Amino acid sequence: INAEYMGKLALRWHPKLSKDDPATTHHMFCDIAESYEVLSDPIKRAFYDKYGEETLKDGFFSDGTFKGGYRFGGNPEEIFTAFFGSSNPYQHVCDLGNEELGSMFGHAFGGQRYISKEKLPVLEVTVDCTLPELYNGCAKRVQYRRMVLNSDGRTTREVGESRDIEVKPGMASGSRITLASLGHEAPGLPTSDLVFVIKELPHSHFRRKGNDLIYVAKVSLVDALLSSPVTLKTLDGRELFVSVDEIISPQTVRRVDGEGMPVFTDQLGVERSNKRGDLFIKFDISFPKEISPEAKSQLAELLGQNS
Repeated sequence: INAEYMGKLALRWHPKLSKDDPATTHHMFCDIAESYEVLSDPIKRAFYDKYGEETLKDGFFSDGTFKGGYRFGGNPEEIFTAFFGSSNPYQHVCDLGNEELGSMFGHAFGGQRYISKEKLPVLEVTVDCTLPELYNGCAKRVQYRRMVLNSDGRTTREVGESRDIEVKPGMASGSRITLASLGHEAPGLPTSDLVFVIKELPHSHFRRKGNDLIYVAKVSLVDALLSSPVTLKTLDGRELFVSVDEIISPQTVRRVDGEGMPVFTDQLGVERSNKRGDLFIKFDISFPKEISPEAKSQLAELLGQNS
């Protein structure tokens, strides 16, 4: 009974080890504790052997004395602790030739050679990046939390960590930096990957579309009519002068080749090229709120002559 209790019953249905639902586990664990309490007590064992379980629990009168009527009122955890000398079930799992026990616990206690098919979830950490950081590339120190094994190899704790990562020019929202086997840890399972996921923050002047950049230049009506050039500051701090060879309308779009985002191509270790997307300049024309009658007349005459 001792070997059966320890190897196939108590450990199999202990709440910390059982893979069954909690209700079934609790019921079975209590039944096992009850059985052990009866069968390990010589008097109860003798009564059980002679009259059976039903009579043991229901009881009966003999010579004016009520006999039997056993009810389990103990704590199954206390019975487990009293038997094993410890409340920690992990300390007592051993290879008893039972395939189920070996497969469940062999990884931690030298039972059977078991390789779990389960996988820990990937630890994904969002990394906020500005558009200039993604244009130029940068180094960032990122803080995150992960689960790690304690020294006993069976329990885990959550810890805070930080790591320096390289954000390469041209990366975009959704770009992933994967560090293999540096994520969550758990007993008997391979450590998951740590993945940093880039999140691009909005920019006040530029908008990204793939490898291209879109810039909206605010110009006055006079500058629009005079086809005045546009000067803007690029994401790497340069002053960019862009000429305009037509009267600017709300539909005008000026394309500047090679002034977009760097084309990121080394996600898989391929050498990064020097290719860049393009810059598209759109125009937001500011119209005057009012014009004097004299100016209206002059404008009508001017536009009429040029029509």
